[in-house]
Amino acid sequence: MVEQTPIADHSADRGRERARRLPFAISVRWGGVVLAGALAVTGLVFVWQSTMLDLGGIGLPGPGLFPLVLGVLLAVFSLVIGVESWRAPATERTVELGHPHVLITAAALLAVPVLFEPLGAYLTLALLSAVLLVFVARLSLWLAAIWIALGMAACWYLFEVLLGVRLPAGPF
Repeated sequence: MVEQTPIADHSADRGRERARRLPFAISVRWGGVVLAGALAVTGLVFVWQSTMLDLGGIGLPGPGLFPLVLGVLLAVFSLVIGVESWRAPATERTVELGHPHVLITAAALLAVPVLFEPLGAYLTLALLSAVLLVFVARLSLWLAAIWIALGMAACWYLFEVLLGVRLPAGPF
């Protein structure tokens, strides 16, 4: 009689392999070069956009001067960082990119400017706080709700009462 071996189920292995894609490792040298390049491009965009604004004069700077100076400084410093990273000796050191908490925080922060006007400041900041407290800090919903209520009350008191600034109210 011939013994039949069971067919191995590799679907669990594929699932673990897919889950291991993040975070991924990149060498410190190439990570520094790529990051410096991204920062240099950001600085150049600041420079380009600030030239469309009034730069003003020596005695009275315009609204475009500060972004122009910051963009130039960012581009120059990131060029220095990129050159230093490029010239660094190739080592086996790596850095991991793509941690879930960092991705959740970045996505939540990118949603804030989109939702700030339509939902209002307080609801948008409460949603941001909820995402960060529940998904990153791993607080229970009840504890997060208490801290969010306290934080929004402090935010209202700071802006409305102490500073006299009206934040966007949203649909309510």
